[in-house]
Amino acid sequence: MLESGALDDLFGDKPKVIEQEASLFKEMRDEWNEKVKQRSEERNGYNLQVQELISEVQIKKSIRDKANQRVKELKDLRAEHSRILKEKRNALKAVLEEITENKQNNKEKRGRSASRIRVEMDQLEQKFERGRLSMNERAFMKRMKELSLELREAKKNKSSSGSHHELRSEVKDAAKIQEESHNNVENAVDQAQQAHDIMSRISEEVDKLRDAANESHSGLIRAKREADVMHSKYIVALKCMHSMSDLISALHAKEEGSLDEKTNDQTGVSDIMEQLMSGGTISTDDLMLIQRKG
Repeated sequence: MLESGALDDLFGDKPKVIEQEASLFKEMRDEWNEKVKQRSEERNGYNLQVQELISEVQIKKSIRDKANQRVKELKDLRAEHSRILKEKRNALKAVLEEITENKQNNKEKRGRSASRIRVEMDQLEQKFERGRLSMNERAFMKRMKELSLELREAKKNKSSSGSHHELRSEVKDAAKIQEESHNNVENAVDQAQQAHDIMSRISEEVDKLRDAANESHSGLIRAKREADVMHSKYIVALKCMHSMSDLISALHAKEEGSLDEKTNDQTGVSDIMEQLMSGGTISTDDLMLIQRKG
């Protein structure tokens, strides 16, 4: 029969050691639980920032898309203005070539101005009407026809010269409009690029925060796993302490006659105690058996 004194000798300082271990396990469990809390707060903080930045990305994306649409519209308008400018320049070029050609022809023909031609036509008419013209009617009509053709050419040259100045003004105005259109396109492109760059930077920050959130979550999982391990060890130590205490109390009660003696039960308890004393480990079920069989 296992006596309480022998059990005290058997346990030795194990109850104290187990109590110290239980205290250590509890302390380590609490430390890991605190890390779980810290990691959870870190992860939630990162995720909150990610959500806020994603909303900001959507806003910037909308701004960029509108800016890109504006760029497209302005490019179409610039293309139209460029087409008009090209047409004006081609028209001016054609007029200048015509003027140059006419000047060359007039130089060769020694053409006169329209006013001088009219003076000669007026003089011929007056002389013909007064009968002072030294040519017959047929010669007079032929000369008037020649002067009329010469007058028409003179007017045409004058008209080309005037058209040339008007076209120069039109080309200048068209070039100014085209330049303004080009500047508008460049400004819109810059705005679109700025919005895109900001969106890209925010997206990169989102990726970094997501990585940090994932790292915090992994740390949380590790800390929780360690906390669970320490908690399990703490519970086992508590059970060992309580079982040993209950066992000693039960044996004291038996010795005092408070409980009936059961030989078979004590045999099982003795085997477990010998295993414990030899440095082996016992399960919680064994400890509960000792408590029940006291």
